[in-house]
Amino acid sequence: MRTLRVLGVVTAAVVLLGGVSVPAQAVAPVPVPPVALPPVIDTPSFYEAQRVCDPTAKPGATALGNLLLATYGPATIYIPRTCSGTTSEHFDGRAVDWMRSVRVPAEAEMAETFVNWLLAPAADGTPHEMARRLGVMYIIWNNRMIRMYDPGRGWTEYRGCLDPANAGTGMDTSCHRNHVHLSLSWDGAAGMTSWWTGVAQTTPYCHASATPATPRPGAPSLVTDLAAVPGLVPVPPVAVLDSAAGAGAGLSAPCRLLAGRALYPSLSGAGLPQDAAWAALQVATTSNAPGQLLAWSSGAARPASLLGLPIGAGGGTVLVPIASDGTIGLATTLGAAAVRAQVVGYVGGAPGAAPPPTTTPVATAGARPSKPRAVSAKGARRAVATRWKAPKSAGGSALTGYQVQALASRARGAKVLGACTSAPTVRRCTIKGLPKGKRVWISVSVANAAGTTWAARKAVRVR
Repeated sequence: MRTLRVLGVVTAAVVLLGGVSVPAQAVAPVPVPPVALPPVIDTPSFYEAQRVCDPTAKPGATALGNLLLATYGPATIYIPRTCSGTTSEHFDGRAVDWMRSVRVPAEAEMAETFVNWLLAPAADGTPHEMARRLGVMYIIWNNRMIRMYDPGRGWTEYRGCLDPANAGTGMDTSCHRNHVHLSLSWDGAAGMTSWWTGVAQTTPYCHASATPATPRPGAPSLVTDLAAVPGLVPVPPVAVLDSAAGAGAGLSAPCRLLAGRALYPSLSGAGLPQDAAWAALQVATTSNAPGQLLAWSSGAARPASLLGLPIGAGGGTVLVPIASDGTIGLATTLGAAAVRAQVVGYVGGAPGAAPPPTTTPVATAGARPSKPRAVSAKGARRAVATRWKAPKSAGGSALTGYQVQALASRARGAKVLGACTSAPTVRRCTIKGLPKGKRVWISVSVANAAGTTWAARKAVRVR
């Protein structure tokens, strides 16, 4: 059997090319957990549709692809695809396509064994044990779909694929007869489930709440240097919210803040004077999705963005106008997060006073970088070398890096054949291991804390 190589970096895609040789075996294997599994099983996923364009393979999706390769041997696995006008978890890096065909008996046996293993009940009768432990949201395979968030429906026909008129090989891709599709929840995509951590993800989401408060005028801002904010009075840190401990904002038990919901912690216990108009809060999160943390004066409209959050631990300091009832609002834009906030300072002012002037850099809503410029791509032996110039604007925060993808076509949603990444100060990289003679389309992205911006695609032929 020929040695197979991973194309690009695993954080962009897991794509293996080459002949697939599957040894005959009586029973296909099943995955082996990397940690001791706890007796408690993760809460079933609910439907978390793709909401942002972020075609970078998420850690849990990459790990799942590698698990399939380690268990069943060489295969082609696709994770991200460039975004189109439709909804797909491939567009935010949470979907795994494992290329197995029902028309090849050995491959069909592998796929059936794996899917049945995912859906098998636990020893205590809990349904879909391994799907829950991996954070699988739904599965599409061989004309049918099953949803972990609606188990009562069982397997259902997928888009008319059981119609004899659609039985031909031309429908094998759209009917998922040549691959198993696995969409992950954000917990699964982040690798925060018991299969990977040994700790079941069972923390519920915080209840949605509302506020009758009258907001104080002014827009919240992200502050990188409190000493640069005129009039700010530092205070010893005072915790006003800890959702993981069920403390603050009327919480009575541990919970995670779900995207779209809001919490309104009161600052009345922070010892601020009556004329405190603005509060400086240090906010820390543990998130399962790369979204935004929003903070605002209760009763006001939420900002579009404020503080970019990575998967895992993140945070920063925000300056927020205090509402009439002494509260501020907090929310996230994607996935779910444990949120902690503590007051570290305030700015006084009369009711309705303008926000304090500041010389510190502030991230504004939607401040993504502009496009990478002057993209050039040159085909080499089974590779493409790409160069570009930095964007004219870095946006509202420092650049975090570049990514280059080789796409199978110009169309939106095209498959990613390979990828490479570079640091913010390096504006070149080479994608290796591409198919000889293949025409590919090169797309270059640049990112900061607010999000990712993609440059126009450029066609080039691999030598």
